[in-house]
Amino acid sequence: MNEIRYGRKRSGIKKELQQKIEDWLETIDNIEVRDLAARNVIVTGGSIASMLLGEKINDYDVYFRDKATTLAVAKYYVKKFEQQHPDEYEIEVKEDTIQNIKGEDEERVLVWVQSEGIAGSEDESDNQEEGEQQDRYRPMFLSQNAITLSDKFQIVIRFYGEPDQIHRNYDFAHAMNWYDYKENHLELKSEAMECLLSRTLLYRGSLYPIASLFRVKKFIERGWRISAGEQLKIAWQISEMDLTDKAVVREALTGVDQVYLDQLIKALEDVEKDKLNSTYVGSIIDKIFGDSE
Repeated sequence: MNEIRYGRKRSGIKKELQQKIEDWLETIDNIEVRDLAARNVIVTGGSIASMLLGEKINDYDVYFRDKATTLAVAKYYVKKFEQQHPDEYEIEVKEDTIQNIKGEDEERVLVWVQSEGIAGSEDESDNQEEGEQQDRYRPMFLSQNAITLSDKFQIVIRFYGEPDQIHRNYDFAHAMNWYDYKENHLELKSEAMECLLSRTLLYRGSLYPIASLFRVKKFIERGWRISAGEQLKIAWQISEMDLTDKAVVREALTGVDQVYLDQLIKALEDVEKDKLNSTYVGSIIDKIFGDSE
């Protein structure tokens, strides 16, 4: 028999998210950066879904409304990281414009780690002695997409904007609830709530459909379901991509854990285009994710 879990109420979720953001803001010692973050931070994604379902929260994903805040916060934590790891990495915060799989130009903020792609370790212990305030929300892991802090906190820098703009990059409807810290407003969408109640994956289209496939696998293992029609939507979107183009594959895998993404890209670097096929790539992915015998 499945264990019955009871989720949290709206008021409890708002209170917890407000306290979590305030706890994080207290650790930012640059007043200008702290004020920018406080005015523009948005929480969305899996943490709110987990709270509604009464499940354990893996991490809190936060975004910002504008590029200026995203840049300021990224530079702040890169500096903090460099202070913790002097002379270990060459790191730069960059602005870039890329063309997504829909042919649209997108402005991006990214952390560029020279020759590494990533910096730090997500496996670093999150334990700390009581009263060690300086260790709270310390930068542990840097990638082009996000800055992972201790205390289950992830700052997504790849995307920014209003919630509806951020959710253009999301794949499944159940994760599209959001919280605005400045207004102390929690938006619970009816479609998202229906999906959560039934544990059903509803695909809303994504700029990163390959990453969605990996997520489907994880959700099914956790007891979620997805219809054949929703699976076809993902497959159809993938079919429109040129997967022999390594740049397309890299872009399409945004949303997959950066460690795994880097392993795959490195494995594909020396493969000639005419040898790049589904069997070869599938075997590499199975090895990376531990699914091969």
